Amino acid sequence: MDGVRRLKKLIADLDGAARSEIALAAGEGRFDELPQLTPMAKEIAGLAARWTSEASPTPEEPARIEATEAPAVSAALAGEAAPRVSAKLKKTDYPQFLREKRDLVKLGWSPREKGPYEHRVPKAGVDAVASAVAAKGKAGHRFTMDEILKALATGKGDELVPSYQTYAVVSWLKWAGMVLQHGRQGYTVVRPQTFASSIETAWQSLPQR
Repeated sequence: MDGVRRLKKLIADLDGAARSEIALAAGEGRFDELPQLTPMAKEIAGLAARWTSEASPTPEEPARIEATEAPAVSAALAGEAAPRVSAKLKKTDYPQFLREKRDLVKLGWSPREKGPYEHRVPKAGVDAVASAVAAKGKAGHRFTMDEILKALATGKGDELVPSYQTYAVVSWLKWAGMVLQHGRQGYTVVRPQTFASSIETAWQSLPQR
């Protein structure tokens, strides 16, 4: 079985390297490379999920951010745009993110319903969550979802961001390679110094519907 273990470790190492490469590309603003890198990373992540499940991290707390969102930084700022989104997808193809007018749209997979779902977040909500993440993640500080939710809990009326929208935005930031998740230990911003400008670039790069 030593050969099996060694091969599983190689697959896990390759998965980690793919995630790091996407995080690096996103952090350096090389968004034009992400449409090519993302499908490759997803294939590798699927292989790793299949063969290295013994070493897989436990899923994060809310069911809304499914285990199928691996890799953590699988950033599809992809020009695979509308045709791909509208095509019939496998559950391993989720999540997908796109823009519709001034809304962020997350297309996710629900294990409970065994089918896709859609969450929408107005741009104002995206900006509010991104600001909270920037504040909590400055200087490389590791933050938790509870910290972000508490920071946003002071909003009133139209300023209040529902928790499911907060999770959707953080999921997008993770997908876009701007935030890294450390299992249940929280998240870090990949490049705090350029995070604010990267948000707008990533937003403009989203496929539109």
